[in-house]
Amino acid sequence: MVYTISAPPHKKQRITFSSINRAKILTLLPVSLISIYFFGLPALGILLAGILAAVATEYGIQMIFKQDVTIKDGHAAMIGLMLALLTPPEAPLWLPVVGSFIAISIGKHAFGGIGSYIFNPVLVAWVFIRSAWSDPMTPLSIPHIGQFSDLLLEPGAGLLVGVSPIALLAGLYLIYKRYVEWRVPLLFFLTVFFFNQIIAFVSEIVTLVQEGVLNPLLYLATMFTFLELTEELSFAMVGVVIFGIIFLATDSPTTPVTKQGRLIYGVVCGLLVSIYGLFGNYVDGTLYGIFLANGVASFVEARTIPASFSQESVLERSYNRVMEKIPSALKFEVISDD
Repeated sequence: MVYTISAPPHKKQRITFSSINRAKILTLLPVSLISIYFFGLPALGILLAGILAAVATEYGIQMIFKQDVTIKDGHAAMIGLMLALLTPPEAPLWLPVVGSFIAISIGKHAFGGIGSYIFNPVLVAWVFIRSAWSDPMTPLSIPHIGQFSDLLLEPGAGLLVGVSPIALLAGLYLIYKRYVEWRVPLLFFLTVFFFNQIIAFVSEIVTLVQEGVLNPLLYLATMFTFLELTEELSFAMVGVVIFGIIFLATDSPTTPVTKQGRLIYGVVCGLLVSIYGLFGNYVDGTLYGIFLANGVASFVEARTIPASFSQESVLERSYNRVMEKIPSALKFEVISDD
């Protein structure tokens, strides 16, 4: 019998980079088709322009620098599709072309290619074109989920990706197939939801105190209903937020590799998105928030790497630092009889 010895990691199941990219493209097809139905030929033109420009840019870069051409893996097409979905339907066709060029050339290859970039290439390109051409990149309307029909077809969608939040839930297939890790999306969603709950609860208390209500907590306990929960949940069900939770925040090179780190990273994404959305809107807030979270992913990963055998863990190091600052007179000591 011949034994093959190779360096880790070892592939345990039939998951390849190409299969992950193809699955992401397929799960984005429903919302893409609905956007074409909703906005017509302008949406189709933007989608095709973004995808073709991304593929052409990757092919050109790899030919110029004499690298292996990898456009068949679908990564460039996926980046172009995602960026196009983050574009308003009124935008000129050259805008997704420029954005896809920036995403592939600077966001991806300037950092070393697949697996080496720090920031999600889609977000790099979006931040660039949003800052450089703010007028055509500003959506004409901001979506808000007011009733269940808005989940099926959102008339206030300002971006292609926002036309049908429920169509984006096809991305849950990625979690089912384990193409995407569940920890980041779950903690991201819970943080956005509960952050809005807490902020709404505190603001209600402040308002009641200003109005002279003697026991605002008891008053809110009787007035807080399921409808209030539904209203706060609407912020977390906006199409761009779902897109960010399932597709953008879970990009493997920009998320920590440790399990504990991914839990923390999900919370960081949720907090940044919620804070920005509180003072601005959840469309820009989602994209800027995840972009900023990419910048701290490496820090989170470095602080959550499990300690090797005989070394202190992160919790033990933190505990020892706290105990060193406590005066010895306040510590409980065990006296041995030996």
